[in-house]
Amino acid sequence: LLSFAMSVCGWAVLAVAVALGYLVQANLGTLAYGKELGFAAAEACALHQLPTPCEDLTAFRPGALFAGGGDLWSTFALGSEQAVAGAIYLVEGTKVTPLPILGEPPKLVLHGIYFSARSRRLYGVNHDEATGESIEVFDVLEEDGVSLKHAGSIRSPLFANFALNDVVEGAGKDEVYVTEWQAAAFPAGGKRGLSSAPLELRLKRALSSPLTFFKVPLTRVFRCTVSTQRCSVASSARFVGANGIAISDDRHTVFVNDAPAQRLTVLARQPDGSLEEVSSFGLKHIVDNLEMTADGALHAGTIPFPYASASVCQEAPALSASKVVSGRPVSCGAQPGGLLEIGLLGTGESARGKSFVDGRQTDILTHDGTALDGVSSALRVGAKVVLGSPHAKGLLFCDAPDLKRSPAEDGIVDTRRGS
Repeated sequence: LLSFAMSVCGWAVLAVAVALGYLVQANLGTLAYGKELGFAAAEACALHQLPTPCEDLTAFRPGALFAGGGDLWSTFALGSEQAVAGAIYLVEGTKVTPLPILGEPPKLVLHGIYFSARSRRLYGVNHDEATGESIEVFDVLEEDGVSLKHAGSIRSPLFANFALNDVVEGAGKDEVYVTEWQAAAFPAGGKRGLSSAPLELRLKRALSSPLTFFKVPLTRVFRCTVSTQRCSVASSARFVGANGIAISDDRHTVFVNDAPAQRLTVLARQPDGSLEEVSSFGLKHIVDNLEMTADGALHAGTIPFPYASASVCQEAPALSASKVVSGRPVSCGAQPGGLLEIGLLGTGESARGKSFVDGRQTDILTHDGTALDGVSSALRVGAKVVLGSPHAKGLLFCDAPDLKRSPAEDGIVDTRRGS
């Protein structure tokens, strides 16, 4: 009997080891060590210097977009008090103008932003510890040029310190949806405050990287009513790290990017404002922010080589690597990224709402990371592709490729399915 029990235990240990090995190998694949990809010519891109990074971009009008300046990496490391104050910029062609703001908003440490052409409002996730994690709301004024008026702030007990990521307007200007990319709050003062944080928070932060690596879905999407500042969990769907969010033109469908899972989830808005998952599909790269284009496609900032990303290089350096791709070095400090266009194919409508799968996923442009380390957002404006980063200062302007040329000429790769 003892030998039988020992045999069972041995097989159980072996099964756990095999399962763990499989999980490790499967998740290491997400880091894309063997990926090949073409890059834009170095002379095709030029950096516009700014005091802070611009983590997100949002379309404003033809030929113009908004960029949200936020000193995010310093904030996460040292707290928002140490951060350089951000700004909201109007980008027209290659002209970048900081916008005047009427009213008294908190210190701007902007993460995701969204402009609504319906309400003429601009929304931004903000990480100012002095006033609390928030969604900032601005009216966009267009008299004698473009300016902003601070319309208010949304705060909730659901918003953990530095845990929010991106935002969109819902059915109307009284409704917003916001993603949560961190399952555990950052301590006060950022990572520097971890040593003096409560034990429970220290344990949660210590588990953050392993939980992300093994793709444990714990993060959420919140729905907030602007007028009452009441927020609730919008959906039963959970994500490894709910990141970029976009909404369809009819405001019936919400798209959420789960960056660590390399997957996009489609959620249908229900009559009560809640969101119900109707479909999901894989992406050819890890991506960050999303923006719905006028023709119904999604544009996303890409992280094609996660092993060189700032997150991996800082949080899990043992998983980082230095490689040569298409004749150019890819490593920590020179993380490529670019613009991915995701076509959408409707697959029908049920009582829950419309569902979609991906059509063609096309790399419009990829920068090699030498001028801008890491990309979180990417949009086309006129003859340029504009790239923003979560930690590298400034905006990168690259010549938009001629899509009439052959894909090989511009380093463009098409796929019917993400991986």
